[in-house]
Amino acid sequence: NTTKKPVLNAARFPWAYFYSNVTIDIDDEVQVSGGEADIDLTLGKLDNAQKTIRTKMGDSMWALYATSLTTYGALTKPFFGLADLLNQSDTTPRFGLIAKADLGTSEQGTNIWLAYANTGALTMNFSTMQTLRRGCSSGNEPEDKPDLYVTTPALKDAFENSLQAAQRHTDGALVKAGYEHILFGSVPVVEDDRATASMVVGLNMDHMFLKAHRDFHFTRPVWMSPTNQALKTTQIKWVGGLCTDARRMHGNLTNAS
Repeated sequence: NTTKKPVLNAARFPWAYFYSNVTIDIDDEVQVSGGEADIDLTLGKLDNAQKTIRTKMGDSMWALYATSLTTYGALTKPFFGLADLLNQSDTTPRFGLIAKADLGTSEQGTNIWLAYANTGALTMNFSTMQTLRRGCSSGNEPEDKPDLYVTTPALKDAFENSLQAAQRHTDGALVKAGYEHILFGSVPVVEDDRATASMVVGLNMDHMFLKAHRDFHFTRPVWMSPTNQALKTTQIKWVGGLCTDARRMHGNLTNAS
């Protein structure tokens, strides 16, 4: 049979836009004594701008696109983030601009363009994590299962407390990077203060991508002085998107305790 069978579809993720501005006016220049003090002031403001843009990006990762639009208004275009990826309904605009009905069901009888979701009341322990792991599985190979779990600090602690002392392991590289976590098998369970209460998220990072526009990847500051204003200003800009090529390989538990 040489009949062509469609096996691919194109997901489209609109660009997200984030920025943070830095302004130094005449009051700042009067209050510093020049030299190193001027440098310290500039670096301090740039450091604050970097934290601001990271905060906006982190918040947008966990919020629905429509919610972030309301939060940030016209000045920022948010991600289609984890909340949209895990959403079980065809909200407009649809995630990846693909409707559930476009792709049908998999061999396991689940919708191809939906992340796994379990809304049952579950106690956070090894068995519960196995439920999430198997729910997100798309095959028998290690790469077919989540390789990162993210949850609240309280639920990460609950999972850690459910393990015997000899079972509690961490990843040295993640510890050095400052990530609070515990290993589930060989996979890290990482805590995030922004994670939604009662939620545990499983992600397959082979199928999750943070894409940056090559011309707007945390742009270097270019200072400018507007006409007839005693100040100088610059912006840090980032443009990109949070994308996946296999939505079904991610999932979450929504009622863990």
